[in-house]
Amino acid sequence: MKNYINLAIFFVFLNSCVAQSPVLDIATPKENFTGVKGAYYKDTKNILNGYDGTYVYTSGTTIFKIKLQKNIMTSRNGQFYEDLVVGEYQLIENGIEKVNTLNQLTTTSNLNNIRGKRVLTGNVYGCSDCKPDEKRLRLGFIEATSPHIGEIDIRKTNVNGKEAIIVKIWYTGPIAVKEGAPLPKDGVVIAGKYTMIKQ
Repeated sequence: MKNYINLAIFFVFLNSCVAQSPVLDIATPKENFTGVKGAYYKDTKNILNGYDGTYVYTSGTTIFKIKLQKNIMTSRNGQFYEDLVVGEYQLIENGIEKVNTLNQLTTTSNLNNIRGKRVLTGNVYGCSDCKPDEKRLRLGFIEATSPHIGEIDIRKTNVNGKEAIIVKIWYTGPIAVKEGAPLPKDGVVIAGKYTMIKQ
């Protein structure tokens, strides 16, 4: 009986060694966007590093703040895991807070209003003054006060010797609405270009 138990333990151990999930680079294409079940799409080259922090745009009585962080091994509904840059934001106009999602930022979530891992290099997709080897992020953006969704480009820069980012936000559309239903109202975050200083 003891031999059977030892043999069973051996096969369980062997199976756990063989069944380990693969670790793939985040640039590895995902077939049909589903990814390899159980795989970890890891930032093996650390290209998502260096964006963490709080950045602020100020113009007149408008204060627009974005907080970014790199989240490690976030789960995609248990299908696969991946490293992401995620973020949340706050907008204050004339002393009135219009939106504030900063408290939704956690180290484990992938359901943030700013999230993604797409890295663009050089002047690809609308950066005519980018250096050939310069990297920037293109992430998803959700306008928290409306059903509008879009994208956000984040480019590292320097302003008067301080770390900064140039942020471009644009909307790709509202969610689908029922025929005859009123279109959703515009959100409070205006699409455009913002230079934000790291705090």
